[in-house]
Amino acid sequence: MSEELKAVEDAQRHALRNIIKSDNIYSGAILDLDIDHVLFPSGCEKVREVVRHKPAVTILPEHSDGTVSLVRQYRHAVDEDLYEIPAGLVEYGEDPKETAVRELQEEIGYKPGRIEKIFEFYTSPGYSTEKIIFFYATDLEPSKLTEDDDEYIKVHNFTVPEIKAMIDSGEIKDGKTIMAYCWLAAKKAEENAV
Repeated sequence: MSEELKAVEDAQRHALRNIIKSDNIYSGAILDLDIDHVLFPSGCEKVREVVRHKPAVTILPEHSDGTVSLVRQYRHAVDEDLYEIPAGLVEYGEDPKETAVRELQEEIGYKPGRIEKIFEFYTSPGYSTEKIIFFYATDLEPSKLTEDDDEYIKVHNFTVPEIKAMIDSGEIKDGKTIMAYCWLAAKKAEENAV
């Protein structure tokens, strides 16, 4: 992208982010809720509710036999036990890669010999700042850390076809886990095409 085009896009973005008032109505351990009053270039004023969320990591742990570890845990917000790839919040001042290694040790009891950042994504950019950093972990060796005292996790290993069947049947509903499966399936298809 040219510098000139970038400058134009930045100016347009700043014109759309003309916050004339912002009220923090809730501050919690992992998120804050702000009410922003935004003045648009057209002159209209709109209210935007913004959830300011701590960054997080999620990790796709693939074992040497090709299986993937998923955790099954109760999620209060949706009142369900869900299958998910391991994930966790980045602590203040912590490098996201360190967070990913720690979460694997806490949740599945393995430490990766190799861990690679694949991409970052926003979970719901229409109202939330939550950014998740996606890692791929291999060369896994047993190394257990104590899990958080509010986590009740069961670890299950599945083959890639089993994960696809679980997604197709609705047994896996977690978006980051479905995204991880799609990434892994595409990676394996590329490897097999070569």
